Amino acid sequence: MAAALAISALLTCATIWAVYAQSRALRARDWTDLLSAAQAAATVRTAEFQSQVDRDLRLAARLWESSGRDGLDTWALGEPRWLMVGYLTNDDVWQVFPRTPLEERRGQAPADDVGPMRSDAELRGTLSYLEELARDSDPLLRAGALLAAAAVEQQLGNPLAAARGVSTAAHLLTGNPRVSRLAFHSELTRVSDLRTDGDLIGARQALADMVTRLRDEHPARLGPLEVERLRLVADQLDVATASETGRLLADLGARAERRADIARELGQRIRAEQGAADARRVFTLAVGAPLIVCAESLANGTHLVVTAPVADVLRRYWRSPAEGAVWNVRPAGAVGSEPVLLELGPEFGHARLETSAEAGGRLRALDRRQAGLIAATALGSAGAWTLVLWMLARTLRHQRELVRLQRRFVADVSHELKTPLALIRLLAETLAGQRVRDPEKVRGYLETITRESERLSVLLDSILDFSRLESGKKRFEFADCDVGQVARQAWALFEAQFARDGFDARLEVAEDLPIIRADGQSLQQVMVNLLQNAHRYAGDGKYVRLSVRRDGYLVIIAVEDHGVGMSRQQLDRLGDSFVRGDDTQVRQMRGTGLGLAIVDHIVAAHQGKLEVQSRPGEGSTFSVWLPFDPPDEEPSA
Repeated sequence: MAAALAISALLTCATIWAVYAQSRALRARDWTDLLSAAQAAATVRTAEFQSQVDRDLRLAARLWESSGRDGLDTWALGEPRWLMVGYLTNDDVWQVFPRTPLEERRGQAPADDVGPMRSDAELRGTLSYLEELARDSDPLLRAGALLAAAAVEQQLGNPLAAARGVSTAAHLLTGNPRVSRLAFHSELTRVSDLRTDGDLIGARQALADMVTRLRDEHPARLGPLEVERLRLVADQLDVATASETGRLLADLGARAERRADIARELGQRIRAEQGAADARRVFTLAVGAPLIVCAESLANGTHLVVTAPVADVLRRYWRSPAEGAVWNVRPAGAVGSEPVLLELGPEFGHARLETSAEAGGRLRALDRRQAGLIAATALGSAGAWTLVLWMLARTLRHQRELVRLQRRFVADVSHELKTPLALIRLLAETLAGQRVRDPEKVRGYLETITRESERLSVLLDSILDFSRLESGKKRFEFADCDVGQVARQAWALFEAQFARDGFDARLEVAEDLPIIRADGQSLQQVMVNLLQNAHRYAGDGKYVRLSVRRDGYLVIIAVEDHGVGMSRQQLDRLGDSFVRGDDTQVRQMRGTGLGLAIVDHIVAAHQGKLEVQSRPGEGSTFSVWLPFDPPDEEPSA
């Protein structure tokens, strides 16, 4: 038993370990698949980013070579991917694009050259000429003509007409990136003209429209000088700081300060790395919100730089809806709760690629399922081995009980054989020695020898019948059988004995009993065994009744007594081989414990059922139910 316990524990541990190892392998496979997908995506995104940077730097270099600062300024102003573009010349001049409107004025409008006229006729002639130029296809020439015409209208005493001209020129300049820098001057002039004409409401509205448009333009468009000019105009118009225009001016001021800080820090970094061995460098610059900087050393000793906020680059390259359920991108330094797959390179500001909440939830759910599987396996294995051990212990206990019963059976059979044999031997020796000469005594001795010999024959026949029944070698001869007649024959064997011992013996055989297919000899043995038990264990009750009746398509044979009865435990083991009661009254009676086992086998062979009702001290009723087939109906005439 101890060896079985050790083996079962070892097998249970081996099963749990195998399930755990498989769960770990599945978890590692899922994580490896997720990591491989993340690495592949990072490789693709990095290649896309580097390819875009290469194209943009090449284009910026060509624009500088072909169009100078104006061409690079126009491209930087219309390119939303980059916050700023920097250029360090070979003579150590650092320039940042897009340029601010007040940084340098090129291509000034004709209005700058218009001086005061001496007569209204000359002014109107000039006005007609400027109106003709305002219809030209060149936007710069048209805007300049409109601004010059506004200056003439101002000299003619028409400020409202001048304001309308300036407004039209500003609109034209704003819609064309190549000359949009001049719109700042035009819009300021318009606000000034409206204030000069006394239209403060119109001037405030024009300033508000101008500030709103500047907020929606390129975030690095204005510098501190431009913001200072706007604040000066706002003060002249008594614009409150808490108003919407005041809040927009504060926001533009913060942008301008950030632009100046980035330009200064970026210039210092590029100058410090002029001698770097790498022609292309990508790094992160921390000025407020972190920036991604891509710098390239050109062949002529100059350096070209493009920069963009890390947050913008991450949104552009890592916001795919199809992959949003798999991973998230978290900027460097930010605290996350999900496992980190890998760290992205300087192209993405060393941000971390981590599992999304959905993917993390799926992994945790998988871990919980695997833990549940391991627990279920452990419980199942422990339960299964517990059941096996319980069944093994039960089987061993049953085997020990069977061995005990067999030993008792051998002792009982030995006793049953020894007593009659000793008596037969004693009487035979007495008769052989002619020590008894009385004829009556001699006849009595001979009757005793005959009776004990018959009892030995019955005992041996019972043992042989049980052996054949247990091995399946017993052959039943089924034929038409009158159960009532069989009952009368069995009763006749005990009738005299019941009368001699003072029993209240009753035989009740119904008149409507059918003829059934059965083995008459075996049914008689069933009744004999039941009547023998009723006589043997009658105790003080001295009552026995054998009844045979019909109930539907059943023949019921019942043997009732008022003897010692049986306990619940004895009823549960009824029909087991070699089993007899352990109480004193039962043990005092002769028997082998095979009678009811033989009855059970015979009844089962007849497709019947044995039922027992018994209570200790009140007697027992044994009922045998034998089914039979209904007779064929007579065919109708």
